[in-house]
Amino acid sequence: MTGLGSVGSAGSRVCREEPDIGPTPQNQPAAEYTELRCARDPTDPRPDRPGSMTDLDALYRAILDHPDDDTPRLIYADALEDIGESGQAAFIRAQVEAARSEEYAPAAVRARCFRGEGIPGADWMERLPELPHRLQWVMPPFRRGFPAAVEADDGAAFVAGADRLFELAPVESLDLKATRVAEAAGLAGCEWLSRITRLGFPDGLSGPVARRVFNSPHLTKLTDLAVGARMTVPATAQALVRSRAFAHLTGLSWRDDQRRGGAVVAELTQLPNPPRLKKLDLSGNRITAERLARLAGAPVMARVADLDLSDNNLGPEGVAELAGAELPALRSLHLMRVRPEEEGVRALAGAGFFGDLRSLTLVGNNLGPWAAGAIAGSPAAASLRVLDFRDNRLGDRGAEALAASPHLANLIHLELSSNEIGDRGAAAVAASPHLGGLIVLDLGSNAISPTARKQLTDRFGDRVFL
Repeated sequence: MTGLGSVGSAGSRVCREEPDIGPTPQNQPAAEYTELRCARDPTDPRPDRPGSMTDLDALYRAILDHPDDDTPRLIYADALEDIGESGQAAFIRAQVEAARSEEYAPAAVRARCFRGEGIPGADWMERLPELPHRLQWVMPPFRRGFPAAVEADDGAAFVAGADRLFELAPVESLDLKATRVAEAAGLAGCEWLSRITRLGFPDGLSGPVARRVFNSPHLTKLTDLAVGARMTVPATAQALVRSRAFAHLTGLSWRDDQRRGGAVVAELTQLPNPPRLKKLDLSGNRITAERLARLAGAPVMARVADLDLSDNNLGPEGVAELAGAELPALRSLHLMRVRPEEEGVRALAGAGFFGDLRSLTLVGNNLGPWAAGAIAGSPAAASLRVLDFRDNRLGDRGAEALAASPHLANLIHLELSSNEIGDRGAAAVAASPHLGGLIVLDLGSNAISPTARKQLTDRFGDRVFL
């Protein structure tokens, strides 16, 4: 990325259990970049005004020292604009705005669908700093405009490379491929964990490791936790809900595909004083209709705004149970590959919370045109901003039902790829009087002729993906 080649230290830290050794740069007042912000005058003839490589490096150091503050990021974007890097500047601003928005807000939709390949000089997206040994960038790595998501081979690799890592980038998301009992204490004692807001264990972790890591005194900013399935056991779930970190979580993603799966669901259901979870991802947990009914009525669901139950064998019974639940905060619902069938989709369209949903995902459910009709025919669908029907079989009739619905006039993102849609359905979408507000329309992997494609691009321009 422009300006990232020569940066100063973000402050050395000790990765072992010991008392705080004093203030670090991130805890100091963010005054050092105030002068840069106030001095930004494009007509200023001084060679050291923001926009020179030296000042980009100084701004980047400010970002490293104050990773939670968006101000130096936005000043950096302004400086890039001054030297002609308008594409990268726009990307930074879009990601910063998206991070402040819900996933169904226009800013978030634009950031998700950013087309860097269309911007001259966008190769900056490929020029990432080289990481220490056994650390890799998670793709895409960008958070709030800068590379910030890494994966380490294990806890020891993160500890060994942490000082250098945080000199290179404002890292906030860490995935650990493996974490063994022998290295858990060293990981838990690493002070650089205080920079991590999202922590992931793609292959899961054991109960003893979970007890040590989740009780680290340095996980002070952790809000999002993702735990995979392979190493995860019931003791892992028990350790989590009893840990120091659990009380501060606002986002939890958990996988448990063992035959006796659902351990974390059982734990969450029993909590009398749960954390203030806003985002709960329980996809791939072998959740049954019976378990879902118990969870839906539990106190932990009271504040959940984003719920993902994909890849659970819910069937129409489970989706009907969900539709009958009181979920006052729910705004985004993800139901990929849950086999809802017609009964489940119709129950969902009539759910008490359906009128509050802003985003609905029904990917890969083998749904026919009747499903599009059920959703499009509900007046409550007027609340939807994002509707994702990818990998179904809506066909032309389904596309026509969506295009004709006045209830879908507030959509800004519509996903219809891989739906057996032909020219008739494409023409209906192109001519729809209700879909003019779309920021993104995806009709890829459908058999649409050049003529129909032109109709779509004439109507939606670069907002349509074909």
